[in-house]
Amino acid sequence: MRKILLLIIVWIIGITATAQVPVNLIKFKKFYRLKNQFQVFIPLGNVAFADTLIDFREGNPTALPDYSNPQAAAGEPDYEKYLDQSYLSLGCQGQITAVFKDNGFIDIDGPDLYFFEIGPSIEAFKVEISSDNKTWINVGKVDGGTSQIDIARANIPKEKEAIYYYIRLTDLASFCSGPTAGADIDAIGTVGGVLKLSVDANLLFDTDKYELKETALKKLEEFKKVISQIPKADIIISGHTDSDADDKYNYILGKNRADAVEVYIHEILEGKGDYTYKTESYGETQPIVENNSEKNKQKNRRVEILVLPDKEFYIRPKNN
Repeated sequence: MRKILLLIIVWIIGITATAQVPVNLIKFKKFYRLKNQFQVFIPLGNVAFADTLIDFREGNPTALPDYSNPQAAAGEPDYEKYLDQSYLSLGCQGQITAVFKDNGFIDIDGPDLYFFEIGPSIEAFKVEISSDNKTWINVGKVDGGTSQIDIARANIPKEKEAIYYYIRLTDLASFCSGPTAGADIDAIGTVGGVLKLSVDANLLFDTDKYELKETALKKLEEFKKVISQIPKADIIISGHTDSDADDKYNYILGKNRADAVEVYIHEILEGKGDYTYKTESYGETQPIVENNSEKNKQKNRRVEILVLPDKEFYIRPKNN
């Protein structure tokens, strides 16, 4: 019964609760202090952490219910002391799948991901990554504790490198007793982070149109304040539609909308930094939910802006 209830909770949380940071509250280049006073540098700051857990397969033996809240592993690290319920204990050989919604991660020089695994015991876990939650890449083992990993360990061929949005952690049964059995995950952060800004198409365009509305300009101005904090970057703007109309029509509509946003973003960022631009359309091919209701179709009609910082952005400041 407890297992069924936990699965129901995960299903509800995965759909309704996120730890996404509002655009106006994004703060880049933050340091997070660990128990040993060491400071971890996270280039994307408070936006760099996994937003939602979409799957939790509790291990056996389990942790106590107070430490089995999946969403406790989302968002910024907030652990203060053992048994404060600010983290998720996986249980012995338990597994979680987390998604990054307002950022992704890439393979940069050095570590790409940071794990805040806490508690009195250091518990190892396996790390897998995915760009689409379908094809998974095994990156390897992390010993536990506050630790990092370089996804280059997976030896991914250059032509198959991607932006990754999903991560799966599996406890390796190094410690399976006590109230918090299994690895204790407080937060999962990207070091090689890529900023992802998404906006519903209905805020930007009228139905089947690609001329920006007045409401669009205000929203894109908010994005300008964030993007301009990254002095040099590649900006990729993609258009997405619902499944109404045929494939060709949706592709063209998505491309026209991406182009319209690119023109305006290019204009308002003029003189703010050194940026290159690219637009693309995915039409109806990358829905975030099923196109089975008007509400869902509205979610799928969107424009996404990916900001890939230059390598200098990831370098830890010398004075810290």
